[in-house]
Amino acid sequence: MSWVVRAPERELRKHEKKLYTRVRRVLWDYEPLRASHAEIFIDVDDQHVRLRGRVRTLPQKLIAEAMVRRMSDVESVTNELIADPETVRAVADALAQDDRVAPYVLRVDSRHGIVTLRGEVPSADLQSVAVDIAARVPLVSSVRNQLAVGGEVQTAIALARPALEADEPNPEALSTTRA
Repeated sequence: MSWVVRAPERELRKHEKKLYTRVRRVLWDYEPLRASHAEIFIDVDDQHVRLRGRVRTLPQKLIAEAMVRRMSDVESVTNELIADPETVRAVADALAQDDRVAPYVLRVDSRHGIVTLRGEVPSADLQSVAVDIAARVPLVSSVRNQLAVGGEVQTAIALARPALEADEPNPEALSTTRA
């Protein structure tokens, strides 16, 4: 896969074509984005720019928006880019919420929306369940199944949420640790 910027979906007016070309150039000149083989769709409507597609990292997503936002003839930027860590998090959360696969340690990786599942589950049925759960996550374009079948069946364990007090800093504890 190489750097891909898709053509606009509609015919652009003259000033929109110029803006599209400038935005494309600004993004192309950012080496980490270009080197990551990002796929970006640039939509231009008057002076409004919308970025869609996939990037490898959250900083790339934020930097792409910031670079376009700094352009003098851009009035607004809508950033709909999806970073791989967002996809990983969404899949991991979906797997953790399903009692059938939650007890197993499954590794989730993503590259441009293609999710790879690794780990060990005790049956082909659970392997299929995990793949189906991952495939239903909206940010996922496809799933590569590298799950191994084997190992022992684990019972689901419900963990209680820590008390709210655990989330709040304890001033006394802070003062003793600084001494």
